[in-house]
Amino acid sequence: MKALMGLIAVLSVPLMILNMLGGLVSGIWLAILGEWSVIGGGIFLLFVSSWLLGFALMPSLPLYVSAIYCGKKGKTFGLFCFSALGSLYIYALITVWCCGILYLFVKDATVSDLVPRLIWSYGAATGPWGYMAYKDRDSAGELSGSAIATIASQFSYIVLMLLIIFTPLTVIGGIKVFGGVMLVALVVQMSVAIMSQKEQKRLVEQSSTLDE
Repeated sequence: MKALMGLIAVLSVPLMILNMLGGLVSGIWLAILGEWSVIGGGIFLLFVSSWLLGFALMPSLPLYVSAIYCGKKGKTFGLFCFSALGSLYIYALITVWCCGILYLFVKDATVSDLVPRLIWSYGAATGPWGYMAYKDRDSAGELSGSAIATIASQFSYIVLMLLIIFTPLTVIGGIKVFGGVMLVALVVQMSVAIMSQKEQKRLVEQSSTLDE
């Protein structure tokens, strides 16, 4: 857990800079180039993304409801199975959304506007997930699943941006890279959940022993 928090702390600095300044710098850059349709498309996606993603996330609700039910009944296996399936769906949705946004913004890009298009698309692709993770933040300061997914999506997107700039990356190749990073993040999220569950169980057993 400490190693994970250390890695996130290292990644948070460049991600924070990009999140704060990326949209402003790329927006001005695109305005200078006269790419008003790209600017408008990004703003439009930010406005409608909450509705679109809210609708797309609905199939995951029954899985998480089932996970909560299993948790209340003490069925640990069912809890983690349904949680894993729900998280897998969300990670797949993030991959489809981000890769789709990336393709939409760069398919007509030229050498002169490729970089600002990539940076501008970063906000449209990862911004909605960051907003949802902010709303879902843990008041106790613990790392939530949505926070892990958001950080993974931002890191994956930056990796794709660099690959597009410096290598002849194909669409399928980009999806594989993004999906691979997200799969690793899913494993990390479930590992964190298992460790948290074990720690809670240990504390309960310790409390019961002290009461006796």
